[in-house]
Amino acid sequence: MIGCSNKNPLEQTINISLQSMVDTLLTTSMVEHKATSGKVIIMETVTGYIKAMVGLERKDTLSPFQPTTDFCTPYPTEQRQVATLLAALETGKISLSDTVDVCEGIYISGSDTIKDHNWFRGGYGKITVERAITANSSVGEVLIRERAFGDKKSEYEAAIRQIGYGKSDSVKGLDCILANDVAASKISPIQLITFYNAIANHGHMVQPQLYKDSVAIISSQIASKASIDSVCQVLERTVTEGLGKRANTDKTKVVGRGGTIQMENPDDSTYIMDFCGYFPADNPRYTILVILEKQGLPASGHIHAAELLRQIVEELIKN
Repeated sequence: MIGCSNKNPLEQTINISLQSMVDTLLTTSMVEHKATSGKVIIMETVTGYIKAMVGLERKDTLSPFQPTTDFCTPYPTEQRQVATLLAALETGKISLSDTVDVCEGIYISGSDTIKDHNWFRGGYGKITVERAITANSSVGEVLIRERAFGDKKSEYEAAIRQIGYGKSDSVKGLDCILANDVAASKISPIQLITFYNAIANHGHMVQPQLYKDSVAIISSQIASKASIDSVCQVLERTVTEGLGKRANTDKTKVVGRGGTIQMENPDDSTYIMDFCGYFPADNPRYTILVILEKQGLPASGHIHAAELLRQIVEELIKN
């Protein structure tokens, strides 16, 4: 729940005009793509101040939109690929120029069968580590993880936590208990944007806040400068050369990445699309997360969510 408290005289971080702008753009996007729910968070990169936080949902495409304040429940996402890359780079066993063979886009790891989004077209074959992430290769992520950590699942999960993926634990002004399920590729929206914001902040992770208070530091440096720079390079190329081109605008340099995932139940045709990024690339001002949920195809985080993020960026530039 977002709200004022008589016991807390601090000023809220939410910018009413930005909140209204996001509400309008999110509503339009949900109507266009027949989405049943949508969320957008805009965070000021340096301070962690949340400048806009809008959530809308409806039972079906004919129902009216209702506001939601649930930004704490973990949701399934492909964004863990970025965390896997960063954790792997930190081991020194992986570099962006290394090659992984994703073959035809189908890979069996233990009891899991992993498929790339283009497996039915023959997959990517041999590609660099950098290309695996910019191309959103789920098989590539597994191969990167296995090369860096082998079959030591606990070591991998510890490394993911070490770089701050799944933080923060709370937000001043947000009435919920934050939790995540890294093993199941689930993370809450507020935790995901906190992680991306740390990348935008050159590795400096700050506490997200809904009240203007002194900046609270979660981690002074989530990873080495070299590893952070490598991840920034991958995220930048995702937008300029990779799947995230729909987030690109000639008004500024946007950095980020999207994902699309179908709910675990094979009988459920619900798709969750997201895109998280920041701008401008060299001196980030804002970090933005967009999440859309809809029934059936077409559904793409690198198209639908990325387009909404681009629209928000272009509006922010005007202010």
